[in-house]
Amino acid sequence: MSQPPRIIDKQGEGSFGGSQMWLPDKMLLNSGCGIIAGLDAIMRLKGEESMTRDRYFDRFFEAKDYIRPITVGKSREERKILGREFLGSLGVSAGRFRRGVRKLGAKEGLKVRVKPFRFKWWEKIPKYLKSGDPLVMLFISPFKEVAVEMPNGHAAMCDYHWVTVTDIDGDTIWVSSWGMKCKMSVKDLRRFGVVLRFYSVSLEKQDNLV
Repeated sequence: MSQPPRIIDKQGEGSFGGSQMWLPDKMLLNSGCGIIAGLDAIMRLKGEESMTRDRYFDRFFEAKDYIRPITVGKSREERKILGREFLGSLGVSAGRFRRGVRKLGAKEGLKVRVKPFRFKWWEKIPKYLKSGDPLVMLFISPFKEVAVEMPNGHAAMCDYHWVTVTDIDGDTIWVSSWGMKCKMSVKDLRRFGVVLRFYSVSLEKQDNLV
């Protein structure tokens, strides 16, 4: 199965994938998860299993020129829109993710395929993970937020978030988010009102998966 890269901090500790929470820019902190997921996928395809955090920052700021969030205005100051905090970005859309990852891959000398799938995803995930290629998920839940449980047991509630899928076991789906190995509920993700997009990121080749 494909695991996210380990990003090494100055103390020598390694993360479980990258995290936008390391960034000082509020807008990117708020909307960088799609960039992180795409960059981590390209790193895995290149066989880059670990990297220092400083070098990862350099790669992130290169990647954001390809995997671009939808921005509104130039202000990065918090403000309220329809009663919710807004930091100038709507995040990375599904279309921008697919195009951006392919372009980033081409920049890195790779011919990348970003294959979407949706229906009966709980049955398809093991097949895709077995291939060893990165698997990315976007979930959108505007009516009732979805819980992403961190290793310390605290659950962050999200309504729009990109993660890297690393395993699925019964009702538990394991993901890389914020540099940690987190878990989510398959039942929560299958409930009414949650929109899901899954993307298998691979090198261009013959694919016999259905």
